[in-house]
Amino acid sequence: EFEAGRRLFDDYCIGCHGVKGDGKGKGAPLLVVKPRDFTSGTFKFKSTPMGSLPTDDDLMRTLYRGLPGSAMPAFPLVPEQERYAVIAYIKHFSERWSKEKPQPALVFPPVPAAVGSVESVKRGKDVYANNGCAVCHGDEGNGKGLAASSLEDVWGHSVKPRNFQRGIYRAGGEPADLFRTISTGVEGTPMPSFGQLSENERWDLVSYLMNFAAARKGGRR
Repeated sequence: EFEAGRRLFDDYCIGCHGVKGDGKGKGAPLLVVKPRDFTSGTFKFKSTPMGSLPTDDDLMRTLYRGLPGSAMPAFPLVPEQERYAVIAYIKHFSERWSKEKPQPALVFPPVPAAVGSVESVKRGKDVYANNGCAVCHGDEGNGKGLAASSLEDVWGHSVKPRNFQRGIYRAGGEPADLFRTISTGVEGTPMPSFGQLSENERWDLVSYLMNFAAARKGGRR
């Protein structure tokens, strides 16, 4: 599996992620969103608690879906067994995988029927305001908050807060995807976990975030 993963990595991944898996492939300088540095063992999009390694399912989700809004493509046509081989291979770049045991994924509830309703959007507006989301994402959800221009990730790259008006999300734009990101945060970036909020508050926040894109299309509630 390791050798199979190496060959696949060389075929599909090395151009951006580099021979050493450090995110410094030949194509990396051309990319606005920099490739993941696998040597740190830090992954942005996952279902596990902040500070822990992702599960194989998390990594598989990224390979299968890609990361919309970045240069990371989706690989749904690559056989699942080969995608798992790539996952096994990229783990060798960081010693975290041999020293730490991944924590179980958090358990996320099903999407409530109220998500997207007028009432949920209104409550979500208060959650957004009360938890300082506008500082980075802006009052209009356009990613132009007061702190937006000064944000960096742990790799020293400038990062822009998500523009909710576009409705494009790297970890997925379905309600369940947004709930997961709000709950776990985005590892390695200034986006924290809001798992301390109640489930209802997080779902209402999802409703409000989704409404930004609807408003841009003329459907503000």
